[in-house]
Amino acid sequence: MKIAAAGGGTGGHLYPALAVLENLAKMDQVDVTYFCLRRGLESRIIPQEHPEYRMVTIDLRGLERPIFHPVNFTRLLKIFRNESIIASEIEGCDLGFVTGGYVSHPVGKACAKKRIPFFVQEQNVVPGLANRMLSLKAQKVFVGFQESVQYFPKSARKKIVVTGNPIRVKDCNQKSFGQDYVLVLGGSRGSEFINKLMEQVYMIENQTRFIHSTGDSNWTKRLSVYPNVQAFDYIYDMACAWKGAKAVVSRAGAIAVSEMLYYGVPGLLIPWEGSTGNHQLINALYVEKIGRGVVVKERDLTPELLIKRLFHIISLGKKNEEKENPASLIAKIILEESK
Repeated sequence: MKIAAAGGGTGGHLYPALAVLENLAKMDQVDVTYFCLRRGLESRIIPQEHPEYRMVTIDLRGLERPIFHPVNFTRLLKIFRNESIIASEIEGCDLGFVTGGYVSHPVGKACAKKRIPFFVQEQNVVPGLANRMLSLKAQKVFVGFQESVQYFPKSARKKIVVTGNPIRVKDCNQKSFGQDYVLVLGGSRGSEFINKLMEQVYMIENQTRFIHSTGDSNWTKRLSVYPNVQAFDYIYDMACAWKGAKAVVSRAGAIAVSEMLYYGVPGLLIPWEGSTGNHQLINALYVEKIGRGVVVKERDLTPELLIKRLFHIISLGKKNEEKENPASLIAKIILEESK
């Protein structure tokens, strides 16, 4: 089975795509052509983890908001030029699978033009513009949250399947991180705000153990001076990191939220206020609503307040429940629809 796949820029789009593709590979023989952004995380991760994928690098940038911003004229022209490249690269593919990000829209659009069935996976409560547009032509649309359905065009809602977000689950050596620590995440690229805030927390709270993904080698060195802190530029084995965590301090990207719920880890969520459509706040409020986390806005946070809220989060306890991975369910549906 030949698959044209796209989804990247950040881990929030990349890892759901990889989770589904990896599950498809367990069920059938797959030949993947993955469309990458030159500056995207996928250009670094895929060669390491899936050298068997054929990578096609596309030079695109996202549209500015509002949509009528003058710079978008040039960016749209670049998208149109790249569409011919994409169209030639997907020749002979049996299906397409996209998870959002700049490159997903032209890949999905090219599939539609060539009558190649394609599938969309949306991670956030409020779907992105690319996935909303693609939903009109997609074979099926998989969403992480029931609340997402209302944000899609009415004519596309009959295609929507609420599966939850796909999670990458790997065997791990638990000795890598140990047990009983607080995981600190700032997103796949790290967060300067969270790094600075947690540095102040570490000066005060030295009894709690922390595993901190900084996104930056300078911050890793700076935070590693604290004996109760294990800092990393980037955590590649997130499944292992989640399994040993008792709580998390994190941004509220869709995948961070979905993973914390899947692994039963309670969270103190600090939404990134620059997220498109304020989707991180909406994701975080969903977690708070179901009682598995607390939302704190950046402007309200002090080290003392974070420590207070953190101890409350830890008291919520970890929920260790066996769940079906949505990645497996999505893969099964794609195979059934492609027969």
